[in-house]
Amino acid sequence: MEEAVILTALAMFTLLAAICSIVFNKLNLPPLIGYIVAGIVMVNVLFLYQDAETQEAEEELIEILKAMGLVMLMFCIGLEINIKKIRKQGSFAILVAVIQLPLMVLGGFIAGTLMGYDMTQSIVLGAIISGSSTAVVMAVLKSQNRLDKEHIEMLVLITIMEDIGQVIILSMITPLMANYAAGLTGGMELNDIIVLIVKILLFMIVSIVVGLRIIPRVINWISDNVSDEILTITSVGLAFGMALLATYAGLSMAVGAFLMGMMVASSRKAKEINHKIEPMRDLFMAIFFISIGAEIYPASILLDNITTIVIFFLLFFCMKTCTVFLAYWVGNESCRNGFLSATGLCAMGEFAFIIAAEALNNNVVDESFYTSVIGAALLSMICLPIVCRYADRFWDKSVEKCPRKVYAACCSVNEARTRMYERVSATSKKSQKAVFKSMTHAYINIFVIAIIEIAFYFILPPLSDWGASSFGGDVELWRLLILGINFIVLTAPTYYMINNVKFLDEMIISGAKRIANREGADSNPIATYERFLNFLEINTYLLIMAIDFVIILIVPNAVPIPMWFYAAVLAIALLCVVAMYLKKRRQSKLEMEAAAAEDAAAEEELAALKESLNAESGESTEEPAPESEPEETSEGAPAEPERKE
Repeated sequence: MEEAVILTALAMFTLLAAICSIVFNKLNLPPLIGYIVAGIVMVNVLFLYQDAETQEAEEELIEILKAMGLVMLMFCIGLEINIKKIRKQGSFAILVAVIQLPLMVLGGFIAGTLMGYDMTQSIVLGAIISGSSTAVVMAVLKSQNRLDKEHIEMLVLITIMEDIGQVIILSMITPLMANYAAGLTGGMELNDIIVLIVKILLFMIVSIVVGLRIIPRVINWISDNVSDEILTITSVGLAFGMALLATYAGLSMAVGAFLMGMMVASSRKAKEINHKIEPMRDLFMAIFFISIGAEIYPASILLDNITTIVIFFLLFFCMKTCTVFLAYWVGNESCRNGFLSATGLCAMGEFAFIIAAEALNNNVVDESFYTSVIGAALLSMICLPIVCRYADRFWDKSVEKCPRKVYAACCSVNEARTRMYERVSATSKKSQKAVFKSMTHAYINIFVIAIIEIAFYFILPPLSDWGASSFGGDVELWRLLILGINFIVLTAPTYYMINNVKFLDEMIISGAKRIANREGADSNPIATYERFLNFLEINTYLLIMAIDFVIILIVPNAVPIPMWFYAAVLAIALLCVVAMYLKKRRQSKLEMEAAAAEDAAAEEELAALKESLNAESGESTEEPAPESEPEETSEGAPAEPERKE
């Protein structure tokens, strides 16, 4: 590649990005939009006046700079993650992230399925819309000054937790995208899928467990013994080296750079390193988003994909607002604060571009899908300042115009939530820790169930073919057998999930008793929480079978399953329900008879006690009364008794 081509391309990239960023800055929009627009202008306008050879050389340079920009961008995002701060202040941010991220992925999956996308494409859509942009959210909220510093810092912390969650999501869907790309040429073998998953798991475990112990010590030693320039070069070199290792493990280079940023962030000189590489980060970040815009053509946005762009944007906006609002509500925050915080996060994050680019490179999505994602992200960034400016007015007007019955119902739900937290807080500190630990375990069990179903979706076809070819038999029979194994594997996480939920119900009832005893209330808390008692009395194994059956019935399978299989499982489940019902009814009858017998025995004992008391009182009345001595007169002689006329 000639030097003139490189210099021309770099001058074009940087100057055009600067001009577009200045224009959008005057419009109170983030510079990120200017970078993307610069890429669109560069490809659709400036490239038209160049020869084919120069265009090819510049496109090759764009790809190289794009990879470098991606590594630097993700390394700097990882540098901003302070693990110690997350441990101290991040409990609420973690709660918001763990609630809204899975719901966002689920909503994207359902919406993608309804729009006609297959399972992998729908999961990719959910992963794309799950996160928010830290830079855009922070810039917009600080410029408008509508939330206080504490709330803004919490929103930034939430976006950081979303970045961590999206790294995990990207790591999980990488085997899916690789299998999808290989499926175009015949698909991956079962052994290849297992090897890829094992490599990714080993890479993540070694990076997190070993890297967090070694890398900070190395950085601290270099900072104590050599100059700061060498420290900066070493940190950047580690970022690119970790990105290379991630590609060998089958992951995106973005994951490796992000993990290295988290490792370096645990060192003492993390802030100094971030400050020194900030100019380099800004340059390469601009080039990365210019390369994103270089793959977009205005005609594809305005003419071909405008409907899909609007659908993606509305899906992201509605899902983000609802899920974050729900997470704030679950966290016992005020509804108004939850709504304002939710609308403040409605800007698609940098990971939307990264995941979309990875999906495009693996041929999971086409150019139309990719362009729609970029267009929806740009639309969300443009609309965020407007949404944040009028969010508080919209909330106040909605509360004012809300029908009184609906408003009263919402208030009663909030009061019930507050009472539930009071019940939990009324228990001991040890019990409170146990409650939150149980909630965490229940969530982890749900997460494990989702992973199991995704794994069985992809291993069902190759495993059934392998079983039929190795041991004989019909493929359909092997598929049903593997579904049975799936049912059995689901029982363990489902069992622990049900036990955790029942434990939470017991804690709520225990707290209600404590408050009733403390306040001397006349109302019976057990009657108030009758639904919790009814849930506790349900047989655990019956619930396990019902939940597992619903999961297998709802989750789509990679191969068609005959309806008679579901009918047979449903019939077995109904028989179990009937058997459990009859057993419980018989047990209740025996308990009632035993209680009646105890009552009769108690009545007999009471009657016998009364008879004995009556007998004793009767004997005391039959005793002769002592004779009274005659009264003496004044002379000393006994007085004569009075005569009755």
